Amino acid sequence: MTQQRRKYKKQRKVSRIIVSLYILSVLAIILFWQEGIPGANTNYGISTSQAGTYIGSRDRASELIFQNSSEADNLEADFIANHHIQGLPVNLKQIPITEIRDTRYLQLVNRNYSIKSPINTERLISAWPDIQVRATDIKLHESAFNAMRDLYQSAEQNAAIRSLFIASGYRTEQEQRDLYENAADASYVMPPGHSEHQLGLAADILALGSSETGGMRGSDEAAWLAENASEYGLILRYPEHKQHITEVPYEPWHFRYVGHVHAWIMKQHDFVLEEYIDFLQTEEVYHTVFNGMDYYILFQRPENDRIFVPEGLDMSISGSNTGGYIITMWR
Repeated sequence: MTQQRRKYKKQRKVSRIIVSLYILSVLAIILFWQEGIPGANTNYGISTSQAGTYIGSRDRASELIFQNSSEADNLEADFIANHHIQGLPVNLKQIPITEIRDTRYLQLVNRNYSIKSPINTERLISAWPDIQVRATDIKLHESAFNAMRDLYQSAEQNAAIRSLFIASGYRTEQEQRDLYENAADASYVMPPGHSEHQLGLAADILALGSSETGGMRGSDEAAWLAENASEYGLILRYPEHKQHITEVPYEPWHFRYVGHVHAWIMKQHDFVLEEYIDFLQTEEVYHTVFNGMDYYILFQRPENDRIFVPEGLDMSISGSNTGGYIITMWR
């Protein structure tokens, strides 16, 4: 009898242990699910064969890089089914690059990278009369125009700054060719097809009383523009200390529109556009908070002429002109 009682107690003890382990397992699964562990029993419509990289904030990098060993060569093109951005599940879909509305805001154009296709001239706006100009036929891409107008109006309220004006904006390829062939110093003029002016996103800004660009060097106006341009989505494209990268002499008058968050990031890191694009290519995803909003910036190279884009997030896409696209998402 005693032996049977001991056996019974032993069985009850084992049963309690098994039940306890089962309860703990269930609680652990629930906890992990609530915490949003990547890959937890969800499928957002992307097949297992498309598995690749998580995207998310850089401070969670250890959680974000998961790779299917059979697809190691396609890290940039393939994405895991469950993407998390700060715990937010994101459904991705593939789209052909022919369907992309390319803003071109971050398109790299320099001596090594030429403009591959003509711009949409319907989005060009006359700078006059909202902005003082050297010639009334000067035009800018509408986004650059809005930025330049706001910058100009801000400068007009600064008593220490002479009135600014735009000396040059959008140029056709023929206008760029004529300027290049007749330039006294071609180091300051890009060959046709290699000038940002042909995108309509760049402008040469001078101060009244400074008829030549050289008069901007060392001026209060040049210092003010370099300090404040990023607030309007503009960058000083050819700073003095980055000539070894841009391969263009210092031009304190040449400003390029890239978008507000990108201009702010570039100023924070002291990047020129060449450096910024290289930087984004080394990041799985770049996360920053700007004006109270979360921004996620992803460089992605197409595969089979298709890229992944998120659903449910506001975004814009710009070709880099270096073989990939820069997707800017915000919420």
